[in-house]
Amino acid sequence: MKRILKNTFILFTFVFFTEQAIAQASIIPPKEFVLNNGQTVKLTDLKGKVILLDFWYRGCLPCLKATPDLITLQEEFRNDLVIIGINDSDNKEDISDYYTYKKNTCYFSTYKTTKNISKSLKISAFPTFIIINQKGEIVKINEGFNKGSIRKTIKKLIQESKE
Repeated sequence: MKRILKNTFILFTFVFFTEQAIAQASIIPPKEFVLNNGQTVKLTDLKGKVILLDFWYRGCLPCLKATPDLITLQEEFRNDLVIIGINDSDNKEDISDYYTYKKNTCYFSTYKTTKNISKSLKISAFPTFIIINQKGEIVKINEGFNKGSIRKTIKKLIQESKE
């Protein structure tokens, strides 16, 4: 019986992590983003930095609760981290007004256009966070905001790159 349980656990673990790896591998973010500050950011220009994509919208209370912590993360890791908000629901002015209200001047967001980034990446839960390492590889996808987990991953990636 113990052997069956052990083999079942091993199989479940393999299937779970294999499915997660396949899901991560199938997510290919756009090559560039037009942000609410009027600038365009290309992912290729950000090589060497950790990138945190924050999928959010203004009607999402957990998304809004995460904003102050994201500002803190961006300030803490300002030289090594770039946060990009991905918002396909709100217009440019609403996002800019919200960021002004939150005194967020350290990261910016996409806004509602005809191109829906969240839908194209099959993002169905908000907030969702995608962490991309300095080589441009997706290393973590979090549904929901777990500040400790996200911070730990970012810090680890930064430390590893400096070794």
